[in-house]
Amino acid sequence: MDFESKYCTSQVNGTITITTRKVLDENLKSLLDEGKGELFLSCIPRNHSCSPRWIVEVASELGEVYIMRYKIDFSGNSRGYAYLQYINVDLKESAMQYLPMRFRQLCMCLRVEPSTNNRELVLKNVESSLRPWQVYQEMLKIHPFTIVRVYEYQLDQFFYIFEYRNNDSAASAHQRVRNSIRKFGEHAHISWLTAENILSRASGSFCFQREVSQNRTRRVPPRQKGCFKF
Repeated sequence: MDFESKYCTSQVNGTITITTRKVLDENLKSLLDEGKGELFLSCIPRNHSCSPRWIVEVASELGEVYIMRYKIDFSGNSRGYAYLQYINVDLKESAMQYLPMRFRQLCMCLRVEPSTNNRELVLKNVESSLRPWQVYQEMLKIHPFTIVRVYEYQLDQFFYIFEYRNNDSAASAHQRVRNSIRKFGEHAHISWLTAENILSRASGSFCFQREVSQNRTRRVPPRQKGCFKF
C-alpha cells in the first residue's frame, strides 16, 4: 500500500492523527466527525513496537480507514489507547471480530471495543455572581460546543452540561477549561459526565430554552423542566 498517498499524518500535543486523503461526501463526513462507527483500541504497548502507522496498515486490510487518533505521552510513547474509524461505518461490527484476531496473529494483543464517544462535560461550583448567559459566553471563547444545558439545583446555584461534537473535541475542551477554570470561581470544577445520575439534583427546578440565533427565550414544556438550554 502506498501509505503516504492515501493517508495524512499530523500531531497536535498528545495526539497523533492519521486521516484519509480521500474527499468524502459532506453528509458522510459530518456523521464520521460526530463519532459514528468509532472504535476504541486499548492495550497498545507503551514502547514503539506498535506504531500508529502500523495499526492503520493492519486495519486497512478490512477497509479504508477514515481516521485514527493515537494518544501519546510527553515522551512520545503510547498512552495505551487510540480511536479508529472506517469510512464505511458498517465495518464496525466486523472490525471488532477481525482486528483482535489479526493483531494476535501478529503477536500484538490489542483490544478492540465500541467507543463510548463521551462528549459531555460538567461544570460545577461556578461563582454565583456569574449568570448562565455569562458562563455560556466565556465557555464559547475557550472552545466551541454544540449545546449547553444549565440546571438550577438551588436558588441561583447552577451546574452546566456542555455537549461537544465528538470525544476528541470534548477532550480538547476539557484541557482548555482546566487551564482557565479560575474564570469561573475559586471552587469551580470541570469533569466528564459519568453514568451517575447527576440530573437527580435538578428535580423541581425550572427550565428555559434560549434560541440564540434569534436572541429570544421561550419556556420549555413541563416534561423537560430542570434546565436552561442554550
